[in-house]
Amino acid sequence: MFCKVMSAAILGLEIIPIWVEADVSDGMPSFNMVGYVSVQVREAQDRVRTALRNMGIILPPKRITINLSPADIRKEGSRFDLPIAAAVLMALGRLPMGSLDHTLLVGELGLDGRVQGVTGVLPSVAAALEKDCTHCIVPMDNVAEGRNIRQIQVIGIENLQDLIVYSCMGTIPEEAQVSEPVKKDSKEEAADDDTVDFAEISGQVGAKRAALIAAAGFHNLLMLGPPGSGACVKIRLS
Repeated sequence: MFCKVMSAAILGLEIIPIWVEADVSDGMPSFNMVGYVSVQVREAQDRVRTALRNMGIILPPKRITINLSPADIRKEGSRFDLPIAAAVLMALGRLPMGSLDHTLLVGELGLDGRVQGVTGVLPSVAAALEKDCTHCIVPMDNVAEGRNIRQIQVIGIENLQDLIVYSCMGTIPEEAQVSEPVKKDSKEEAADDDTVDFAEISGQVGAKRAALIAAAGFHNLLMLGPPGSGACVKIRLS
């Protein structure tokens, strides 16, 4: 059986939508990955197989082929573990066909089936919104980051069992619900208050004056040097 789910690759500063395709057919038992993948992505076959086994799902002795399309774009990192597992489960009939349509998935898998955090979730969710996706499934560690974009439903999961429950039931697993926000003390509230005075910044007299001039005159501002080093500020008057 053939199926596909959507994910996303990071190419420099650009996010490229990626289709993770899975095909399970008769033949010599194997787990092949194609589509211009890096070593980290190719290692996903071992993480996915082991994670599924530890979750009580044994892959049948069949020929499993994974393709990450488009094939002319380099795929790197461990963010494709979750969509690969989802595509395999759907091709095996363990997930309802079409249950992950218009859904983008990213996440790394641990060998125990837990879904671990990855980088680049916020721009991935933004890319999903541009591709008319209605949902994003991300690691629980990244759900707060993804929910900064409110026009799309971002679902955080902790393990593959959460993914199976969500795909079959169409609801967010209880384990993935966002807990009540932690109450902040007065200092934290002051830090988040928009009325904090720019003058409270210690030192950096030249940088502060340059920033004020740039803001007042709508000029371009360029800061050079590593953060916290006392950057050199240049203003371009235009």
